[in-house]
Amino acid sequence: EYSLCKASTLWSIPDATPEYVGLRVSALTACAMLEQTGKLRRGETVLITAAAGGAGHFAVQFAKMAGCTVIGTCGSAQKAKILQALGC
Repeated sequence: EYSLCKASTLWSIPDATPEYVGLRVSALTACAMLEQTGKLRRGETVLITAAAGGAGHFAVQFAKMAGCTVIGTCGSAQKAKILQALGC
């Protein structure tokens, strides 16, 4: 599948590995939902469900970088530790 894009909207990656595919899908999903749909603003409190999941952990980091208080939900103590390390 091909599409036409401006070069300024593309990322250069060293190797086409599965990690980059996840980054593109999960990170861009989180970013779009917070910025475009949620209109995220500094100082807000944000609840992120499944916060340790693919898009969730990116959403936690983006919301923290935007100056928000982040509350995340997850399904295990191990995932809760990961979220705590992210500042959740």
